[in-house]
Amino acid sequence: MDSNILTIKDCSPQELTEMLKSGFQTLLDKFEQQTALLAEREARIRELEKEVEVLRNDPWATRVTYDNVVEQIASYEDPSQRDEARKLIEPLLKRDQVRQLRKDVKRKIKELEEEETMTTEVAEPFAENFTMPACLLTPEAERLWKKAREAGFIEPDGYMLAEGVSANQAAYLADHIANILGIIREKWKIFQHLWGIKNMAQLAGTWQQTGKLPPRAKEISSLI
Repeated sequence: MDSNILTIKDCSPQELTEMLKSGFQTLLDKFEQQTALLAEREARIRELEKEVEVLRNDPWATRVTYDNVVEQIASYEDPSQRDEARKLIEPLLKRDQVRQLRKDVKRKIKELEEEETMTTEVAEPFAENFTMPACLLTPEAERLWKKAREAGFIEPDGYMLAEGVSANQAAYLADHIANILGIIREKWKIFQHLWGIKNMAQLAGTWQQTGKLPPRAKEISSLI
């Protein structure tokens, strides 16, 4: 303690000012980091609130089962999102039920991964007789299509990709639309057949693993 006091006393006014500035900057950096973490958490809470609102307007929401919960948690491709969703459920369960839930989620994740692999292998280009699935024609879906058209990602008079939209952007857009609409099964297959793009799951996996998002990714996220 004495050596520190002597060190400060021995400092010139300029050196002391620099020390204070450095300490203040360190505190400021920590504050900004905490602020960023809080902002990220608040954004996630808003996403969950949107999902809850969708469920409230869904007539099937009153028929939620254990399997539905497991499938919903497993459907998140980001491990941190799966953990967050799981932690929201676990306080409602007993200890042995928590262990079973974790086992079932892992099993379901494996099943979905195998399903996605099979889906990308059998993908076929868009055909004239392709029937638009009902899940992409709901009022909420039409709201998303309208925003995507206005932003220039989708052609003005339909559901096809606008000229210049890359396969990576298409996969990012498909992923966001599917998450908002609660599309889990055959998510990639639907958009692959609609837009004629193969291996969307692999494309999504690339930017999820590397963290390097497609061009205009923030714009896609904000409009969705």
